[in-house]
Amino acid sequence: MTVTTIPTGRLAAVTGGASGIGLATVHRLREDGHKVLIIDRSEQVVELAEELSTEELPVYAKVADLSSPEEIKRLTAEITEEFGGVDILVNNAGIHPKQPDGSHFAIKDISLEQWNLVMDVNLTATFLMSQWAMKGMAERGWGRIVNVASRAGRMYMPISGAHYAASKAAVIGFTRTLAGDCGPHGITANTVAPGRIKTPLSDVSGLGSSQNLHEEFAQSVPLRRVGTSDELAAAVSFLASEDSSFVTGAVIDVNGGIFG
Repeated sequence: MTVTTIPTGRLAAVTGGASGIGLATVHRLREDGHKVLIIDRSEQVVELAEELSTEELPVYAKVADLSSPEEIKRLTAEITEEFGGVDILVNNAGIHPKQPDGSHFAIKDISLEQWNLVMDVNLTATFLMSQWAMKGMAERGWGRIVNVASRAGRMYMPISGAHYAASKAAVIGFTRTLAGDCGPHGITANTVAPGRIKTPLSDVSGLGSSQNLHEEFAQSVPLRRVGTSDELAAAVSFLASEDSSFVTGAVIDVNGGIFG
């Protein structure tokens, strides 16, 4: 009988990994025994990687502005040269522009420039990073791509701008087709769609203190609370693991039951 040994310590890349959901995902994937490459536009990611890295589980860092296709081309070329590609890709980087008072932009107030920027970061970067990663994964016959969408991409949310909602809905649609293209090569592609998660981004609001806003929102959630970054990271961990080997093209709603 032939026994197939599943290698451990794969290399996982997490975009937008310097804080919030991204950082929680970095920690969780390290707990799972993976080496991690943190990608973020913040220079602080370099120091963060140095703090987290150990001899057994190294953590690497790359600084890149994912709103720029040219930056993504440079980034992916560097990763390919240094590491030969990645085994797990978590497309977490995203932006959600808000008004100065913290409220969302109404459709009439969204400029074409702002629309394009949101699409560049939330959607085009996800496409380009996935397109690059799947090539190396296909050569190795194994890979996991996890894209972070949002409940706003699944239903109307009055606190979300149209450009953000449209970009996240597009990520879900893109991932379904990505799963179809990737499947024959041993690669799965899935989406996690978080509801309200307590992160530095969600704490920015002009509707009162962030704590009060979280408590108010929690009343509409069956579990009567908002989620944590660690809970979202746990879902990503599952989709990046061998346990999810027959799960692809799926949307995992992590929202306390408010939609699913």
